[in-house]
Amino acid sequence: MEQEELTAEEAHYAAMEEFVCATENIRFVESRENWRAMTAFLNNHNLEVTADNLRFAFLALSRDELLDLLPLGHLAPPQPPQPEAPAPTAQPSPVAAPARRAAVDGETDSR
Repeated sequence: MEQEELTAEEAHYAAMEEFVCATENIRFVESRENWRAMTAFLNNHNLEVTADNLRFAFLALSRDELLDLLPLGHLAPPQPPQPEAPAPTAQPSPVAAPARRAAVDGETDSR
């Protein structure tokens, strides 16, 4: 199957999708204000909408504190070492129950 060429609009949205899915951009908040700032940055610098250019805009605007970003996590205090879990003990092998005899014509089970 041949790969179809994307329209300009499809390429635009594909670049946006690639940008927001990249883990290095995890702090980016998808809001109208952020997308407006990103688009304005690209337009002001005559850059096409590509994932790389969106990353460049994100870094520049983040550095200048012009984007709404997800907060960084707080470093948790060190946890005391946990005691080791006891090793499991060996379980005895199951013992099979003796097979029951089937009743033969005229015999009854006297148990």
